[in-house]
Amino acid sequence: MKGRRAPGLSAVAERAGVSVSLVSRILTGDATLRVRDDTRQRVLQAAEELKYVPHVSGRALRLAKAGAIGLVVQDVSNPIHAEIIRGAQLATAAHGQVLLLADSPELASNTQAFDRLIGEGRIDGLLWQSSGFGFDDELASRAAGHLPTILVNNRPRAGVPGIRLADEEAAALAVEHLIELGHRDIGFVGGRAVTDISVRRLAGFSEAMNRHGLPIRPEWIIAEEWDAAAGHAAMTSLLTRPRLPTAVFVANVVVAVGALAAAREHGISVPGDLSVVAIHDVWFVAHGAPPLTTVLLPLRELGRRAVELVLGDDLDGPEGGHLITDPPPQLVVRDSTAPPRTSPIGHLR
Repeated sequence: MKGRRAPGLSAVAERAGVSVSLVSRILTGDATLRVRDDTRQRVLQAAEELKYVPHVSGRALRLAKAGAIGLVVQDVSNPIHAEIIRGAQLATAAHGQVLLLADSPELASNTQAFDRLIGEGRIDGLLWQSSGFGFDDELASRAAGHLPTILVNNRPRAGVPGIRLADEEAAALAVEHLIELGHRDIGFVGGRAVTDISVRRLAGFSEAMNRHGLPIRPEWIIAEEWDAAAGHAAMTSLLTRPRLPTAVFVANVVVAVGALAAAREHGISVPGDLSVVAIHDVWFVAHGAPPLTTVLLPLRELGRRAVELVLGDDLDGPEGGHLITDPPPQLVVRDSTAPPRTSPIGHLR
């Protein structure tokens, strides 16, 4: 039909019930792919039914080797990303490749540059860290139609495979630590609520609370963004509640930095009045005031393994995506957590 776009790889993937990257590898005749015959036939049938026409030049470029892997994150200056980047660099170097780094908002604002990046053979694979923006699924899915693509610390979505850390287990470990100290009134400060990471960490928080029969109070659950300013705003909002928790689990250490600053500004002593524990263990948290209790997750292994997957034969993996469980989450106890006060903190004035 005139003016109507021809069906793309994502349409074929949806019809066949598989990922975009698997469709791409089947339709481009990837000889290294190991896949069941019935799955291959289902993809070929879907492509025929939709009258999918492959992009010939794109197929040729897909078979080329650029010697580079792309890593897209929300903010390249975020210290949490440093370990992911380091792991990815080690893996690319081991394969004789280099790592190219980019901010996802920058690529989203310049889609022509993004299309050239994925469509002209400039990279051999792409690691995409979804940050919950509307463009994440669209761009990651578009990339998966051209080259091996994986979502970093995300479950599969939009037909794109994913690799993730044990975030639910890490969150539960943090909450268990607070409960063992005697806390029963525990709040949650998350990142952007729609992100898969925030959803999984809230799930781990809720599971631990429910397991111990402790109430989850909606007024003590606040999700903002993934930066220190958001943590400051979230804690400031929490401290306006008529009754405060005795402890707070924070979704990551960058958010926790802002949360701790807001507590200090409002005269809240950590851990005397309020215990705080956060996910991830970056270099500066041991030197804070107070040093922060954290749960260590294998970020370097996440970056390394993501590169191995886009360069290997098992990109799609299990239905729920790839999950890194070794090494497991590790609690690092410092001075920001302690037993609760004998009486709850009232409303601040």
